[in-house]
Amino acid sequence: MKLGVCSDCLMKKYPDEREAIRHYAALGVSALDYSGYNYGMPGSLYLRPGWEDYARTLKEAADESGIVFSQVHAPMLSYGDTPEVFEAKMETTRRMFRLCEILGSPYLVIHPRMFADGINGEHAEEYLALNVEFYREFLPLAEKHKVTIALENMFGWDPVVSRICRTTFSTMEEILECVRRLNSPWVAVCLDTGHVNILRESPALAARKLGKHLKLLHVHDNYAVNDDHQVCGYGNIDWDAFVEALKEIGYDGEFSSEATSTCHLLPAAAAETAVKLQADVMRDLLTRHGISCE
Repeated sequence: MKLGVCSDCLMKKYPDEREAIRHYAALGVSALDYSGYNYGMPGSLYLRPGWEDYARTLKEAADESGIVFSQVHAPMLSYGDTPEVFEAKMETTRRMFRLCEILGSPYLVIHPRMFADGINGEHAEEYLALNVEFYREFLPLAEKHKVTIALENMFGWDPVVSRICRTTFSTMEEILECVRRLNSPWVAVCLDTGHVNILRESPALAARKLGKHLKLLHVHDNYAVNDDHQVCGYGNIDWDAFVEALKEIGYDGEFSSEATSTCHLLPAAAAETAVKLQADVMRDLLTRHGISCE
């Protein structure tokens, strides 16, 4: 099984993203989750002329380093986006299907559209139907570029009681219903372990519910209080149970860490240590359960 890490851990530490790719490979990472979070604003990199040529240089650096792009993450839409920002994020997302094709990534993770009044089960059917149409718009691009859209489980915030709560795609059942309605071979599910745990659900149970539809992971830990994005073991998730659940359902994708909080406030050298920690912890966990790591 390949060990993955979110590109945000190091990409912001180096002026040249290609240099960061070489560092990832040297630290024992074999797959990258390339983050589009930084590229959703008007005028950003993937909205400029020549972006495809730039993407090809990223692929060349990865090939030279023996690392693959296992997934790409589209910009996150927010209900607070201005019309200009919303369209910039949408156009960037459309272009990221071509980006995936260039990088060799089989998956593009696209968050659902979420709304301030769509929490605690309110308007659930309305927003599920809206998201079915939202994702359906991207299906022609998915088929054209041979890239699978990955739906990710989410959490919300209840401002009345100041705590985390359910929102769109907080339950595996709702995500699976969206998959069913889309009825396309170009749709799969990305399970975010931290988002499950923060709603006090079991990531192992979530994996079993998703079964064959689970194709990729965002692996990180917390204590079910905040979305901490910490390394496995720096929270209360039962990782042994989770890995056994993955084995039961025949999961054959990457084990990709999104423990980005370990790196954000650190200088480059220390962030590299944090990336190596992520890789070492994942390798130890998987090896203990009889899973070989690349």
